[in-house]
Amino acid sequence: MRHIIHPKKIKLYNALNIGYLRNERKQAKRLKRFGYILDKELTNNERLVAYSPFTKKVIFIENGSSTNPFSPQFYEDWRNNVQNISTGTFDYTPRFQAAKSAYLKAKKKYEAPITLIGHSQSAVTVNDLTEKGDKGYTLNGALIKQKDNPQVTNYRIKNDIVSSFANPNDIRTLHSNQNKNTLASHSIDNIRNDPIFL
Repeated sequence: MRHIIHPKKIKLYNALNIGYLRNERKQAKRLKRFGYILDKELTNNERLVAYSPFTKKVIFIENGSSTNPFSPQFYEDWRNNVQNISTGTFDYTPRFQAAKSAYLKAKKKYEAPITLIGHSQSAVTVNDLTEKGDKGYTLNGALIKQKDNPQVTNYRIKNDIVSSFANPNDIRTLHSNQNKNTLASHSIDNIRNDPIFL
């Protein structure tokens, strides 16, 4: 008798954590626990795309700004944060356009609802790309100059400085962390134990 795999539901924390891994083998191994298969064609250091044959769902995880000052992406990301997010012109950047292209390819390839997930800078991408029929989840988003998107659920950690400037009305504040340090409050680790399932 063949063993039937029952994948676990994936939490927002797990999805973000897997997205930030820089090793495709590790990403694929962790996704397998939740019943997802990594799409190596559409995955790179900026985003991860995966499909579940069990639920017929697609997850699209867009990473936030690079934190590695030795990476060329670091300077581009932080220039975008200062110049483009604050002025509402992020949609014209190469970073956003690359995400949009990957999203449209995933829509065409899978013809299934997509769950978009983003942290910090990438919350802007999720907010702007998520269409009717898809779902979006963001954490500690730099949602300046953004309109509310009814398809997206925005979360922020209390004391997080980046999301304190967010202007969408629909943003849920999580009080789960006891950290008063504004930099530490930005970390995805603060929602490790929160039961926010996708």
